[in-house]
Amino acid sequence: MFLHRKSNHVFSLWQHIVLLTVRQYEGKSYRMFAEWLFEAYYLRMFLQLSHIPHYTTLQKLAARINGTILAKIIASFIILTDTRHIFAGIDSTGFKLTQASEYYTERAKLRRRKYTKLSIGADLLQQIICNIKIRRAPTRHDNIDFKPVITKTSEILPLSIVVGDRGYDSEENHIMVREKLGSFSVIPARNEDIPIWKTYGRYRKQMKRGYSKTLYHHRNKDETIISVLKRLFGEHITSRLVKTQNRELSFRCIAYNIHRLIHLIIIFDGFY
Repeated sequence: MFLHRKSNHVFSLWQHIVLLTVRQYEGKSYRMFAEWLFEAYYLRMFLQLSHIPHYTTLQKLAARINGTILAKIIASFIILTDTRHIFAGIDSTGFKLTQASEYYTERAKLRRRKYTKLSIGADLLQQIICNIKIRRAPTRHDNIDFKPVITKTSEILPLSIVVGDRGYDSEENHIMVREKLGSFSVIPARNEDIPIWKTYGRYRKQMKRGYSKTLYHHRNKDETIISVLKRLFGEHITSRLVKTQNRELSFRCIAYNIHRLIHLIIIFDGFY
């Protein structure tokens, strides 16, 4: 319930996580969110807050909390859907570290700053994020994120199918998915103009001979997840430190999963 046994035990870890997740929904700074809590009567009653936390309390918790805890929370949502196998898809997107527009950057002749790259492993049937990996960009190719993201996703629930775009084309990726994880991979091969007999790898040759377009088109739901994520919470990050930037993206993914799970509950309730 608390990060440390010698903490003052005023606010529990659960209360802090809920507040930081709601802050992403509201899109407010820490200071403005603490002021907004004065009006959020029902939220305070639900969380059983003895008093409203100071905004620096939330800032310190966001910097102190372990990323492993947040990763487990993100992974727990797919379990709540009673899914037995994950139809996994992987994709990545960038988040700006400043709100300055491209036009202003060019006119002011400012040096282009690096952005934060978020890679997500999601269940495409439920459109729930299962696992994420965050790194600074531009750096190496996105393919380096395939193995850690898919491996950690498989540790949550067994994988049925793994879908990725041409950016993740690699014989090693196919071998890992099909032979080690016991799943089926659909990753189109790059360089379509190169003949099959010159293409390296057994599974990459299979992809060039043909693959199921129906399965591959489910990959579009990865882009839908990213689109909703940015429309709900924006495409820039407000935190300054690398660690707090990573935590901010993790809380956004938690907020997205809550948003998606509520919609799934509404859909199923309406169906039945």
